[in-house]
Amino acid sequence: MEKNEPLISVIVPVYDVEKYLPKCLDSLLAQTWRNLEIIVVNDGSPDGSWDIMQDYAARDSRIRLRRQKNGGLSAARNAGLELARGEWIGFMDSDDYAAPEMYETLYRAATEHDAQMAVCSLAYVTPDGTPLPRTSPITKDEVLTGREALQRLSGPQNWYYVTVMNRLYRRSLFEDIRFPEGRLHEDEFTAHLFYWQCERIAMVKKGMYYYVQRSGSIMHTESVRNRVDGANGMMERADFAREHEMYILAFAACNGALGCIAFAKGSTPEERQALAQVTERVDRLIDRLLRVPGCRTEKAKVALFRLSPALYRLALKIRGGGRGTHRRL
Repeated sequence: MEKNEPLISVIVPVYDVEKYLPKCLDSLLAQTWRNLEIIVVNDGSPDGSWDIMQDYAARDSRIRLRRQKNGGLSAARNAGLELARGEWIGFMDSDDYAAPEMYETLYRAATEHDAQMAVCSLAYVTPDGTPLPRTSPITKDEVLTGREALQRLSGPQNWYYVTVMNRLYRRSLFEDIRFPEGRLHEDEFTAHLFYWQCERIAMVKKGMYYYVQRSGSIMHTESVRNRVDGANGMMERADFAREHEMYILAFAACNGALGCIAFAKGSTPEERQALAQVTERVDRLIDRLLRVPGCRTEKAKVALFRLSPALYRLALKIRGGGRGTHRRL
């Protein structure tokens, strides 16, 4: 370890992942960047994860533990942020793992370019480690401004720029931001807020975050709550973009929200009420967007939903859309 090497804090929320947790923690302990603190937050996990966490903490002093009642992914990440002492912050889902050089590579990319964030490609794998064919939109090592990164949220594979796990953040980015507790799709609510603060973001083409695709993960489940929370996060981004006169991003986020809810069907009174509320909210958002200058093509797209949700759904099917969520495919 180099003298005065800064501390990197990696926050790992844990819930019902005893089968995957050892591989995740092993990959962190094997990092070439040795000055790590690994904050593992047991979010009321009902399985044997706590015993695994204690065993690893006894073996390596860099692992710090927290145990709390189940509050969801955002609550666990926020708890980790309160404990973190590092100048740089990273996040890892407890069923994923990282290449040994990931955090050192991200740190050096960030410091070389005086960036506030560094992002690498995802390497998609099955639970047994078999690579999956996925194309990364990060096609080269480059440096983006915060506004350029925001623009990519409106382009192809925009969800790729939403996830928090494949990146390293300067601690200062969290001064006024925490993840929204009680929500799914917490990344949708925060990605634009982080980018807005950045002067520079270092993009690293190499896939170093191993993103495990398993059917039991929360975001693989096509639930009404999943869709409603995703839509609400995208609508917050749309309003943020509209207020900052980034109109293409605002319309893209609005269409993302519509894609979340267009095919959703509530099977209970509570689900039907949630869908009615989010539809009413998106209708108000469309009103606001229809009043912005220009953007005739984008206006036509969102106006179609109001004119005929059935036609909007058909248009999504033709384009191959309609999921609205892309967490673990």
